[in-house]
Amino acid sequence: MVHLKVVPDDRRERSREKKRQRFLDAASAIVDREGLRGVTMAAVADELDCAVGTIYSYFSSKAALLTALQGQAVDLLAASFATARERWEDQLAGEELPDEVRTLVEVLGFGSFWSAASVVFADEFELQRQLLSAKVTLVSAEEIAEVMPVARRLLDGPAGLVEAAVAAGALADGPAEARVLRWVCALNGVLLVENLAPLDRHLFRASHLARCLTEDLLVGWGAERRTVEVAAAHVDRLAAGGPMAPPPEGPGWDR
Repeated sequence: MVHLKVVPDDRRERSREKKRQRFLDAASAIVDREGLRGVTMAAVADELDCAVGTIYSYFSSKAALLTALQGQAVDLLAASFATARERWEDQLAGEELPDEVRTLVEVLGFGSFWSAASVVFADEFELQRQLLSAKVTLVSAEEIAEVMPVARRLLDGPAGLVEAAVAAGALADGPAEARVLRWVCALNGVLLVENLAPLDRHLFRASHLARCLTEDLLVGWGAERRTVEVAAAHVDRLAAGGPMAPPPEGPGWDR
């Protein structure tokens, strides 16, 4: 009897999740066409030819809907970086790098990945940028509880890289999460300089500025400038070997 009770509940949950995903897919389609400003509850309802009230049974507000979209974007970016790291490990397997250099390669590699992702995954990148920069309009404890895990997931990956560099002695001890928050926010900002590239493509090279930013931060966090330069040379070789922001691979990412 317990088994008979659990199965229908599970089926209902899967059905609800599929319907919820339909709303997210519709919102994503609107982002593709019109950008984030085009996403409203009414626009999503029109996209699916359904009543606006139906959407509110799955998302309590537009902010909650956008948070769910941002969560998907963060997960895609994380999956792309994980795919890139696997390739990097294969490329670096035959090189006997000191731990401090190898860990800095991964930190600098993340900076290069972030720059590439801003172009390759432009919509997802903008969603995570909004997560860290848009004014908070959440109105309930439930919405706040949904946002914080998304923000944590965004920072956890690079924070792990910074912690590994500290453990290897490449960086001085310090709060990894706080460092990464400043780093990612600074990268998000400096990459906007690409909008000025038509004025002067040498001065406003966003990817170059992002790389300089990361290198300077690492030195500020205790890395030796020469070690950073050595690690950066390895990142250049990784970039020559394949895309720095590849399509995600693995379960759930088959496209």
